[in-house]
Amino acid sequence: MILSDRFNYSKEFTKASTELLNKALGEVPCYRPWQKLDPGHDFDINLRYDMIPELTKQMIRDGFPTGLMPIDRNLEQGLREQEIDYTFTSGTTGDRVVNIWDQDWWNRSEQASWQLNSHLANLTYPQKEAKLASSFNVGINCEEDLPYEYRIMGGKLYLNEKTSIIQWQDRHYLRMIEELNRFAPVILETNPSLLAKLCYFIIDRKLTVFSPKVITFTYEFVSKIHKKVISEVFNSAQLSSYGTTETGFVLVECEDERLHQNTEFARIDFHPLKDIYGGPKVGRILVSTFNNPWNIVVKFDTGDLVRLHNSASCSCGCKNGMIIEAIEGRVTNSTFSVDGKLVTTKALDDLISQVEGIRDYHIIQTSSKDYTLNLMTDRNSTEVNRKAESLLKQLYGADGNYTVNNQKSILPGPAGKFRRTEAELEVDWNSLFI
Repeated sequence: MILSDRFNYSKEFTKASTELLNKALGEVPCYRPWQKLDPGHDFDINLRYDMIPELTKQMIRDGFPTGLMPIDRNLEQGLREQEIDYTFTSGTTGDRVVNIWDQDWWNRSEQASWQLNSHLANLTYPQKEAKLASSFNVGINCEEDLPYEYRIMGGKLYLNEKTSIIQWQDRHYLRMIEELNRFAPVILETNPSLLAKLCYFIIDRKLTVFSPKVITFTYEFVSKIHKKVISEVFNSAQLSSYGTTETGFVLVECEDERLHQNTEFARIDFHPLKDIYGGPKVGRILVSTFNNPWNIVVKFDTGDLVRLHNSASCSCGCKNGMIIEAIEGRVTNSTFSVDGKLVTTKALDDLISQVEGIRDYHIIQTSSKDYTLNLMTDRNSTEVNRKAESLLKQLYGADGNYTVNNQKSILPGPAGKFRRTEAELEVDWNSLFI
């Protein structure tokens, strides 16, 4: 069951959804097997979307390079005339994908998304921007320290060229501070965990740094712990921007901390969890993209769980499109309580962030009753560990077995993104959904 009619959509949005599906089924190689599943043009468009399956990364890999390309497009010509290029997504071996990249479409998608947040809507597009992210996600990789001018590309300053934060020394933190002061970006786009590390460095050494007008969180789940420390260092407006390489800019957080759909460029179909696992308000999203002449993306499974807002309107004034109360984390990063209830990354983060002194964390569930929590703390570890274990018992169950360890650092995964929660269990993730 796919819920796609809970919120308010314009006639233009319905028309775009119809045109996209007709084009996909009629002109794009990857979707030809879906033609027999389509009930036909006379049926409601939402029903037609309900009847077709989701697009997976494996399907994109199998069809590369022209599987998602309309038959009237010429790959060689597009590459030759520099309308498109190839790009790799970050991720583990199973998640990594090569995509056709249309920079013009990406920029238009981003520009449209800015209208969903007043801090961005008041700015002209584009703006002077710095990026602090894993070099797996953005920018270039280099084991050597690249000079400042070598890390400015397309008018954007890339503060980090390292593949791992293990490589960050004091000189790299000091360089980031100096370069933010010198470059003075209007927008700082960042992995929140990496910016938090810079903030801890600044706080510990009683330093100061330039504050941009807007800090945009992307690339990974945003922990409340990290948002708090970033607020202690920067007086910038903070917001989350959600999307993927395949889908562009899908959701943007408004000033009232809800995420709104970029309806001009994205359709979202919602696939709820079964009630026992947190549905029907929590589920995964399947994204279809508009206005991309080179990549026809229909019902792409982003792999993330979201929680729907209770109302079809928001206090910020936005009434058009899906409204998301929160990103709950990746489906496959979920853990389970002792009695088998699903626990999202956000559910754990909401509790762990209540413990003062925790700078970072990572939990591994090794069996239905065994949990290991690794913590970074700047306080008395005995007291912090005791409080953390007490909260774990509240969340997962008093009958669980809990081990709390203290570590000097907690490292991101192989894709450069932090995986804060994981279950080493055999789980049929698809079976959790209606």
